[in-house]
Amino acid sequence: MNVEKSSLKINKFNNKLCFVGISLTSSSQSETGIAVLDRNLNLIRVDKIFAINDLEPYLKNLAPADSLVICVDLPKNITAASGKWRQESKNVNFFRARKNLDSDFEWAERFSDRGTDFCKTLGEMNIDVYRYYGYFTKNILKLNPPYKSRSPVACKALQMNIQNYLKIECIPTNLIAISGLDAIIGAYTAWKIATSEEDDGYKLIGKHKNIDIVSAV
Repeated sequence: MNVEKSSLKINKFNNKLCFVGISLTSSSQSETGIAVLDRNLNLIRVDKIFAINDLEPYLKNLAPADSLVICVDLPKNITAASGKWRQESKNVNFFRARKNLDSDFEWAERFSDRGTDFCKTLGEMNIDVYRYYGYFTKNILKLNPPYKSRSPVACKALQMNIQNYLKIECIPTNLIAISGLDAIIGAYTAWKIATSEEDDGYKLIGKHKNIDIVSAV
């Protein structure tokens, strides 16, 4: 990134105070985690909700719109097993890449559309909003523990990894739910977008419904 672009980035993000991660799930039957970090990587709060309609008033009461950077996770497409991604969605099969991939091939198409309208609403409120893929980012940052996914011991290990490797302060001693931990990773990604340069602290890995998908690196 050249000096001119770097200066524009500083001017755009120097007023950002809250960095929010939202680990959106595939349906309202599962909890959605929300995590908020400040500029010094202090964990301000971790919450959970179920109805996506509760997110907008939550954010409005959190901080002024122009002081927020938000990353919203890409929820799994629960209908993928009967769609075009059914072979790749089965754990027993290896992913088979074609020799000549179509130029319009989009890996992000496999995710659910849930949250798309919510992200558009945030954009209309002049909030800087991005998408992130929690599983991908956890692997890039080498945070995934060697235990059964979502088990208590895996959650505890992930919580310790977040605290030790990402240097996030004020993490409670009690066990945080996996939705909250995934949201913290989203909040960390939002913080990286505002405080580092592209390809150094974060990377653009795709688009979903015209919204950038970003991962901390």
